[in-house]
Amino acid sequence: MGPDRTIELELPLDDGPAGELASRRLGHLRQIVGDDSDALIRLAAAFSTLADVYAASEEDLARTVGPVVAARIRWFLDAPLATSRAPRHLRALARAA
Repeated sequence: MGPDRTIELELPLDDGPAGELASRRLGHLRQIVGDDSDALIRLAAAFSTLADVYAASEEDLARTVGPVVAARIRWFLDAPLATSRAPRHLRALARAA
């Protein structure tokens, strides 16, 4: 991960109603949690940055979004990109990189 990405992970999830970066960061979380908008809202309220979400244990995430969503988040963040068990869209991203 390049230095620009590291800095972006440390930025607040919300930088105002018109913030393009906030929209991108929340969009990233939305891809991880799927259509569960309640989980997205709870994550944004409980963790101030993407780095905080990335660093959270499954137990910490479960207290915020429940055990199923927490397991999905940790699997998404911890699974190897090239695994044949990864969702199709992630395998395609890994091949394109």
